[in-house]
Amino acid sequence: MADVEACDISDERIDLGSRVTLPKSWHARVSGEQDVPGTITVRVEWDAALGRTAVASAALERDGEGVDITSQMLREVRTHWIMTTSALDVVTVGVGGDDVSDRDRIPVREFLSRMRAAEKRDASEALHDSIAVYRIATAISYPPLKLVADTLKISQSTATRLMTRARDAGLAPEVRIQEPRRAPAVDPYNPGRPYDPAAPHAGPSGPGGPSIGR
Repeated sequence: MADVEACDISDERIDLGSRVTLPKSWHARVSGEQDVPGTITVRVEWDAALGRTAVASAALERDGEGVDITSQMLREVRTHWIMTTSALDVVTVGVGGDDVSDRDRIPVREFLSRMRAAEKRDASEALHDSIAVYRIATAISYPPLKLVADTLKISQSTATRLMTRARDAGLAPEVRIQEPRRAPAVDPYNPGRPYDPAAPHAGPSGPGGPSIGR
């Protein structure tokens, strides 16, 4: 199994709102990738023009003598998967008190599991939770409407209506209603497992409110 490690993490952080922040840049080093006999290093940066994280560069270093890096090996390097997997650990959400000093910063992987464990929400909670999840999706370069739908356990059409409402109300002017990019094979809720929308998702239970009407 491939081992993904974030390193050289920038001290400068980008604030996306909803208490979601991410480093301006970082590197992700990957070893043990199937059919890739070497170490992959990917540099990830926040791209303001794209409105999401992006791969700035990628390199493959062979393990040692007797290995020749070929074009076929380079085609096996999953740069988008590496970027998103590493982002799940370096992108954080502030939870807790109203003051910044009183908040705990938790990885979005944990935050998404908490959001998914909440069975019920009133209309206001659903709107603000959808905004937070949308901003997380742009930070980890994951299709935003898909992540909102999967996390809140609603249809994608309902997710689209929520995000349109958030944009039109000026709560999230950066929202772009469009067909999502293909999702990388990453499960944002279950660490270390391939994405399976039918699988049970790990995460702490949480209190809920009235149903939002799925």
